[in-house]
Amino acid sequence: MKRIWAAILILLLCTVPVLAGEGATDNSPDWFFPKWAAEAPNNRPIKVLDTEAPLGRYALKTKEIGLKDLARIHGHLCDGLAFAFVALRQALLKLFPDGVVDRTDIRVVTRNSPCFVDAATMMTGARINFMTVRVDNSLGWEFIVQRISTGETYRVRLKSGFIPEDFKKMEEDIRARRRKGLPVSAKEIDHYEELLSAFIRKILYTPPERFLILERLLHYEFHFLDLFGPRGDVINKNMPR
Repeated sequence: MKRIWAAILILLLCTVPVLAGEGATDNSPDWFFPKWAAEAPNNRPIKVLDTEAPLGRYALKTKEIGLKDLARIHGHLCDGLAFAFVALRQALLKLFPDGVVDRTDIRVVTRNSPCFVDAATMMTGARINFMTVRVDNSLGWEFIVQRISTGETYRVRLKSGFIPEDFKKMEEDIRARRRKGLPVSAKEIDHYEELLSAFIRKILYTPPERFLILERLLHYEFHFLDLFGPRGDVINKNMPR
């Protein structure tokens, strides 16, 4: 009799659909993701909503994206990636106060930085080929994020003076020398990476409101590309003298 009931139970379990999990991210320490980053208070994943197939409807479940995911795709953990993650997260939670970021409904403006573009693309679902990411090199350490369906827009930027001066000067010096084809020693690179780690820690352990400025932009119009347009020097050619 016990065997019969066991067989019935197995049959029932096989016919009941198993609900998928919430797509939790892997936030464990790794060789490219130190323990202090994994445990940082500003390393809290976002929940995102996507479609479930190329021609599919909205998925019924969300998934998480964390800083380790960005480091894995981008190639390494760095100051720009950490800043982008924290800054974009703040703006996205303003646009989606229920805590679920709809990655089908976002536009972003960023400067041409490997870290910033990679973070913006992965966290928001925006793409250059879909004309939802604009690269604007007049921007500094900042992003403009817009919810397409509502037009609601936020600018999030770094407060002045937050970047350590010794780190900033060393980075500028190394870049300037490499542009000229001059060598950089292993000792200098090691020291730079020590300063870099300290700055990343500062980003991930400082309360965001102490180093970010978040402001709403009213009536913001997103222009993917404004290189082309009508001539502006002929608009009054027929005006009377």
